[in-house]
Amino acid sequence: MTQYNRNVKFRVCGALLLAVLLVSCNNGMRTREAVERDIRKSVGRRGDLNMNNLDVTVNSVNFHGNKADAVVGFMPKGGLISQGMTMRYTLEQRGNEWVIVNRQMGDMHAHTGASGTPGSAPGNSAEPLPPGHPSLDGNPK
Repeated sequence: MTQYNRNVKFRVCGALLLAVLLVSCNNGMRTREAVERDIRKSVGRRGDLNMNNLDVTVNSVNFHGNKADAVVGFMPKGGLISQGMTMRYTLEQRGNEWVIVNRQMGDMHAHTGASGTPGSAPGNSAEPLPPGHPSLDGNPK
């Protein structure tokens, strides 16, 4: 019986250790920093943006299982807030990376467009997009 008890204890301890490792590794992905890193990496892969010229700020992130919703601000370095934009991203965790599965323009009420009226988002009319702004249709220009 003693050998049997040792085997059971070993298997239970091994299973608990594995569960703790999996949870702790997964929690390392559930951080604002991990989301920001992977958004920067994904947006940087586009050929039409120079990430070195942009300040990127994750304003908020909410995690739901292997998905996350993030609100991200983009602004030209040294630029005015009116030149910035906000994007809302839905991300999915795939392995050790957050992958963007959906994106949309965020709430622009804090920004002013070229007309100078609060809430007028660039791109909603004939106004040009600010320098470094991703295209709204997802296609590089």
